[in-house]
Amino acid sequence: MSMPDTLPLARFTIVEANDRDVPLCLRLAASLAGKIAADLGATVIKVEPPGGDPVRRAPPFLPQGESALFQFLNTSKRLLVLDLGDEAGRTVLGKLLDTADAVLFEEPSSIAALARAGRATPIEIASFPLEMNAVSRPVSEFTLQALGGLLHMVGEPERKPLRLGGHQASYPAGLTAFTGLAAALAARDAGRRPPSVRVSLAEVLQWVNWKAASGAEASGISPGREGKQSEFQILPCRDGHVAVVYTATQWAATRALIGDPRLEAAKFNTRAGRRQHIAELYTIITPWFADKTRAEIQKTAQAKGVPFGPVFSPAELLDTEQYVARSFLADVEHPELGALRMPQLPVQWNGRSFAPKPALSLSSSSTLLPPPLAGEVSASYADGGGGRQGSCVTPPPSAITPTPPPRAGKERTEEGKAKPLAGIRVLDFGLLTAGANTSAMLADLGADVIKIESGAYLDPFRVVGKPDDADNWWNRSPQFRFTNRNKRGLALNLKAPEGQRVIRELAQHCDVVVENFRRGVLDRAGLGYKDLSAINPRLVFAAISSQGDTGPERMNVSFGSTLDATSGIASLTGYEDEEPRISGMDVNYPDQIVSLFATGIVVTAVMEARRTGKGCFLDFSQREVASFTIGEEILAAAANPAHRPARRGNQEDGAAQQDAYRCRDSRWIAVTLATPDDELSAWCAATDSAEAVVRLLAKGIPAALCHDGLDLLRDKALAGVTLVRDEHGGLVKGLPYRLDGRGIEIERAAPELGQHTAEVLRALLGYNDAQLDALAAAGVTSTTPSVGDV
Repeated sequence: MSMPDTLPLARFTIVEANDRDVPLCLRLAASLAGKIAADLGATVIKVEPPGGDPVRRAPPFLPQGESALFQFLNTSKRLLVLDLGDEAGRTVLGKLLDTADAVLFEEPSSIAALARAGRATPIEIASFPLEMNAVSRPVSEFTLQALGGLLHMVGEPERKPLRLGGHQASYPAGLTAFTGLAAALAARDAGRRPPSVRVSLAEVLQWVNWKAASGAEASGISPGREGKQSEFQILPCRDGHVAVVYTATQWAATRALIGDPRLEAAKFNTRAGRRQHIAELYTIITPWFADKTRAEIQKTAQAKGVPFGPVFSPAELLDTEQYVARSFLADVEHPELGALRMPQLPVQWNGRSFAPKPALSLSSSSTLLPPPLAGEVSASYADGGGGRQGSCVTPPPSAITPTPPPRAGKERTEEGKAKPLAGIRVLDFGLLTAGANTSAMLADLGADVIKIESGAYLDPFRVVGKPDDADNWWNRSPQFRFTNRNKRGLALNLKAPEGQRVIRELAQHCDVVVENFRRGVLDRAGLGYKDLSAINPRLVFAAISSQGDTGPERMNVSFGSTLDATSGIASLTGYEDEEPRISGMDVNYPDQIVSLFATGIVVTAVMEARRTGKGCFLDFSQREVASFTIGEEILAAAANPAHRPARRGNQEDGAAQQDAYRCRDSRWIAVTLATPDDELSAWCAATDSAEAVVRLLAKGIPAALCHDGLDLLRDKALAGVTLVRDEHGGLVKGLPYRLDGRGIEIERAAPELGQHTAEVLRALLGYNDAQLDALAAAGVTSTTPSVGDV
């Protein structure tokens, strides 16, 4: 496969302006966004205060005493030490911003006005939505997980709620900030005025936790932590723990795998029955795991198509066969610390990875480092030379086929300014969350997204969210509505030769393909990357799968909660000294965050295709994306075999005391303390939750109510732009960030099955009524399910 001659963002310069006093959670998000851009070739200039970024002193630590967190988050960047508290420092920064393409900074920041005023597009990381007017509110990652409802989803119903292990508030926001940055660069690259971007951690977490709001809207009851009442649980085995995960359609295979005749009882035949008798169910299946290893269980389960997942620690991931085969972990040679092993960016671009360069130490220099090198390009990314180029604007190419005309002026966010991806067309084979969410975010940015389904194989969210058995049920699923806004819908039988021919014709008029089928499905239909790129060499083909497109486990079946276990996140999540925990079926956390990253990479690839005229194959592993969010723990474990982080409930390094406390009104609040307080638990128990939060915040202590889905629906200021209504009044997700201070417009409600088939085939392929009728008569197109209830 051909490779570009430079790294894809090598044309751009980005300033990461780290002010001295900002909440750590914001700094981590900004640093992650900058890291991704730098590893992709952008010149990222990290501005640190004298004495260094406080993250340099944050755990976990390497044996030499350096911060593994800092080393992971600051690869491939250049360094500039500036005192932004004095005029000289701000003057230097101002000159940088006059030549840069974008600037990453946190709110509150002493240089916010400067960052918003220069040529560089501002990418702002904040804690809360603008509507909350809470810039000075004390905050921590833990309290943000509570506000966004994520804390409410993990743990046992009658016990305190649990945080997800790692930085699972900051890192999703960092992935989001990178995607917003890519969107702004794409607008600039196309000769348009780039929009400013604002990312708030609270809005991102609500976006990630959308099923809580969706469930509460649909039933009036908020989903919540189910613990031992859930079908998805973690059980001990001979050498560790395994996540028991299966879908409703996989129950028969799960029952056969366990092989206990008691599971044949009629009461276990339905999901409702299994949930009603969950304790009895687990009493039957638990002994099967006890004498088997994780590897034995995984191999046996996968052979039957059951997505059980072994729980791996960060240290165990270092030798995981799949990661070794895909070279996901890179050895970075640091001039002072030696070899550092850490995750690379969780994408392979035409089969190659992006090798990071080491983070710089303060002792290296206080000037821009490293200097640009002739022919500087990652050996693991490209065969050829080329080098970092100065920032430039590339004029947009002529469109392959014009996109549909603007609908009542909504195609433009303001007169004379098209959306970042206007003129881009996407062929969308995305299903459920990972693929469908990615294409929806591209649609939100202005792309014309054509969703492909068939009557014989609906997007499963049409079925999972089935509200009733009344006619037209397949068009009324709230889950489908959330992940398919702003798209056009085309129903086409991909098993029929005529259906395959239509896809090949459509591919000639598209810029991007997004798919998350099981590996090999499109290839067997003659619709894989090799087939479609032969028709359209400019095509960016984004393949999203649980394990990636290569490696010995590429065909493994997985669910989001399987990946909680196999990625390492579950090993860091749980009550103190107890078994690991997964996010559960009402979150499936890895499914949510992959699209935050994949969208930004697809936008980056679109820019590269504009520049070179050549598309690419993007291979995303959801498991790798999840492991990427605990990158510092993997690095620390690689450097020190003794580094084995224990599950500590809600406590984490850097906080003197942090936990959830039940208040007098039985509501839980999340609190982070800089100094211990032995009386806090008793005080909370005697105080109503709302009053407790107000009084703690007044003392400068980060505190928040543990919100559930109903709270998210009620609190309009907190919801910001993440929960919006379509033209039918249906609740849907917006973008998890703002462009020019605003959220997205829902220009189209999620499509009914085959709603735009005729429109698309007429406009793009010139089909007439006779041709359309022939396709319908042959069962190639449809507007109703063709196999029962699917």
